[in-house]
Amino acid sequence: MSDLHFQICATPEEKEAAKQFRQKHFFDCNRNSMRDPYVWTFDAPGHGHFALYDGKRMVGYAHIQYWPNHRAALRIIVVHEKKRKRGIGAYLLKCCEEALKKEGIQVLHTEAAPDVVDFYRNLGYFEMPFNDPDHSPSDASDTAMGKKL
Repeated sequence: MSDLHFQICATPEEKEAAKQFRQKHFFDCNRNSMRDPYVWTFDAPGHGHFALYDGKRMVGYAHIQYWPNHRAALRIIVVHEKKRKRGIGAYLLKCCEEALKKEGIQVLHTEAAPDVVDFYRNLGYFEMPFNDPDHSPSDASDTAMGKKL
């Protein structure tokens, strides 16, 4: 993992690369493959998009929504299929946590699907209310989790 580097997607080119990555590796891989309904977040205030590169190739992506009271929500985290189970997702999440902490975020929330609850627990997340200020619908099978940064 020596060539890994983390960055905020700030330029139009970086945002476009992140849009394509998350479409291919997140939305196209789900059972009900669909067009990304959240591309609007790339130009919306209160949303951050982060990428992890291995050399020049994007291998991971995370979408963060900033909330009031020094809180944020991890909306999407995804790693390239061929790079999974190698610690890259954990590394990406730790990079996000460090960047958010520098921005004054004190708690990072997420809603974990049943198959990734242990991933989050192993990284210090625990069950806590999600309390989404937008009241976006949640999947009943997800577990609300969070971590104090």
